Amino acid sequence: MGYNSLKQMKKTTLLALPLVLAMAFTGCTDNDTPSTTKTKLWPAYSSSANLYGYINKKGEWAIPAQFSEASSFFSAGYAIVKINGNQAFIDTDGKVQSCVSFDSAEPFIYKFSRAELNNKFGMINTDFEFAIQPVYSYLSEMTNDGIVTYQASGDKFGFLDKKGNVLMKDNNPIVYESADAFRDGYCVVSANMSTDDGRIPTYALIDTKGNIQISEGRYMNMGNMGLGIVGAVEKDKDATSPYDWHILKADGSSLSSRIYNRVSRFSEDKVAWVGIKDENKMKYGYIDADGKEVISLNHDEVWISTGGYAWVLDENTYKLLDVKNGSTVLSCQTMTSDVKEAPLCGVHNGLTLVAKATNYNGDTSVEFRWVDVTDGNRTVYSWNYNKDKNNGALDPSSWAPARKNNMNNEHNEYVFLK
Repeated sequence: MGYNSLKQMKKTTLLALPLVLAMAFTGCTDNDTPSTTKTKLWPAYSSSANLYGYINKKGEWAIPAQFSEASSFFSAGYAIVKINGNQAFIDTDGKVQSCVSFDSAEPFIYKFSRAELNNKFGMINTDFEFAIQPVYSYLSEMTNDGIVTYQASGDKFGFLDKKGNVLMKDNNPIVYESADAFRDGYCVVSANMSTDDGRIPTYALIDTKGNIQISEGRYMNMGNMGLGIVGAVEKDKDATSPYDWHILKADGSSLSSRIYNRVSRFSEDKVAWVGIKDENKMKYGYIDADGKEVISLNHDEVWISTGGYAWVLDENTYKLLDVKNGSTVLSCQTMTSDVKEAPLCGVHNGLTLVAKATNYNGDTSVEFRWVDVTDGNRTVYSWNYNKDKNNGALDPSSWAPARKNNMNNEHNEYVFLK
C-alpha cells in the first residue's frame, strides 16, 4: 500500500451501478452492519516487522503483524489480507479460512461475499461455497433484503435471491432496463432509459414482490435512501443541476416540504446528510427518518455517519460530531500548506483513523493513529509512514466494500461500509 490517503484515495469499485444518480449512497440500516461491529479489532502497521496486523482497543496486538495488506473485519467475522502476494480470508484468530482460489473476492456483507472466477461474478457464503454461481457479468453486493441485482440478457437487469433463484412476478422474471440494488424492501428501476428524440429517462420504485410503489413517468431521477424513503427529481420541473430533490415516502407521499440539492442514503444511525445551495455554495447538514433537520445545514462538507458520529468540514478544520446533539467530539488540526490532518474513515466501536502529514507537499512525515473518541480522544495506537520503504500507509478506501463517493468533485466519503 503506497501512501495516497491524504492526497488522492483510490476508488475500488467492482462495477458501476446501472443507475447513474447525483446522490452519494453509502451506509446501511440493519443492526448487523457490514462494519466491524463484534470483533473489535482494527488493522495497524508494525514498523519493526514492516507488516500489518490487528490491534485491540487497548492498542495491543491481537493478531501479530504478518500481512502485506489488511482490511477491516466485517460482520461475518472475516477480513481480507494479503500474504505472499495472494489474498486470503482470515478469522479473528488470524487463521486463513479457505484454500479456494478466487480471481477476486470482497469482505462479507450480510454473510455473503461477491467473488470473481474466470471473469464472472457470483456470491460465496460463509462456508466459502458459491451460493450464487459465478456466471454473471454484473452482480451487485448483497443487501439487507437478501436480494442481488444481476445483468440479464439483452443488457437488462433482474434480481436473484440468496440461492440464485430469479425473482418472478406473474410467472415472469422481473426485468428492467436499469436497476439499482434493493434496500429496506425497495429498489429504484427504470423501464425507459432511452434518450431518443429528446426523451428523459424516468424511474420507478418497486418492492421485493415486483409491485410498483411509485410509478414511472413523473421523476427524471430517483434514489432509494433506505428506511422506506426516496429522493426524487421531478421530470421537466427540476432539470437543472444541482437538482431539486424531493424527499418522499415509499408510497409517493411527501415526507418533507423542504427541497434539497444533495441527498444521501440513511446510515446505520438512521440519519442522512443533505445539502442545499446557498449563494452559489453548497452547505450540508443531516436529517432523520422523520425528515427533521437534526444537524443544521451550515457545514462545507459532511460524511455519512457511523457509530453515532459524523465527520464534517468547516472551512479548513475537520470536526467529528455526535449526531444525537451535534456537539463536537474531536477536531483535526487546521489544514495549512505545511500540515494537514484529516480523518480516513468513520467511527466504529468508538475508534476512528486519523492521518497527519507534515510538509504535506513533500510527503516527508505522515503519522497514522487510531483514536478512541469514547475515552477522551485517547490515541490507542500510532505509527509513521515510511516514505523510503513505501510502508505504513493504511488506506480504508482500498478495502473492498469501502467506497469513495465523489459528487462532482465536491464531496468525498471514506467509510468502512459499502
